[in-house]
Amino acid sequence: MGTKQVGRRVAGVLAGAVALGGLVVAPASATTTPDDVCAVQAYVPGYKVSIDAPAKDVPVTLLDDCDRTADVVIDVEGPEGAGYSFFYRPGQAQDVWFFSDEYPYGTYRFVAGAGTGDVQVRPVEVVVKYGARASLRGSRSGDDVTLRVQASYYDASKYSYQPLRDRRATIEILGKDGRTWQYLRSVTVPRTGIVDHTFTNRYAATYRVTTWETHNIFSRTSQAVTVPGR
Repeated sequence: MGTKQVGRRVAGVLAGAVALGGLVVAPASATTTPDDVCAVQAYVPGYKVSIDAPAKDVPVTLLDDCDRTADVVIDVEGPEGAGYSFFYRPGQAQDVWFFSDEYPYGTYRFVAGAGTGDVQVRPVEVVVKYGARASLRGSRSGDDVTLRVQASYYDASKYSYQPLRDRRATIEILGKDGRTWQYLRSVTVPRTGIVDHTFTNRYAATYRVTTWETHNIFSRTSQAVTVPGR
């Protein structure tokens, strides 16, 4: 797929909150802590980070129920030696991960760092993979409906989205209850990143497509598309 895996060690300190754009983000694993011990943990929305741009700011919130007076340092331990450090002063709830597409995909552990005061840090895990895009267009010719699937993924070696070639995607149709999606067909995306699926359906229907998640690329679901009836 042409993905790039470059590990590096970065140390960052920032006081204050910075808004994030484009963060795609799954459940974290955390250890239990006795009730009488004050504990904190890092939080990234969904515990996922998508590699989908050359650089972006990822806010990392400190979940903190402690009335602490000590500083908290959280270290990130990633694949290939990749890492980062976050610093939270008393009363500070957020720091920022200056995230680059040079970070390798994989699992990153957020653990207590040197300099943390008398506070226990619950370790959590964040999954990092390359981002994907999916779109769907529908058209009708008589009783036949054609759905055009377009799918791509972020290629860090090219700093841009490229066709999601040789990967699978599933087309679904919205059920009559208006809530449940039903399997229609799976397709393989060719090197162009575009594939058409034509079938017979004379009635109006709503469709969507979802790319399959892989070991290094997140899945992505398109917006729903309605094709009117004949």
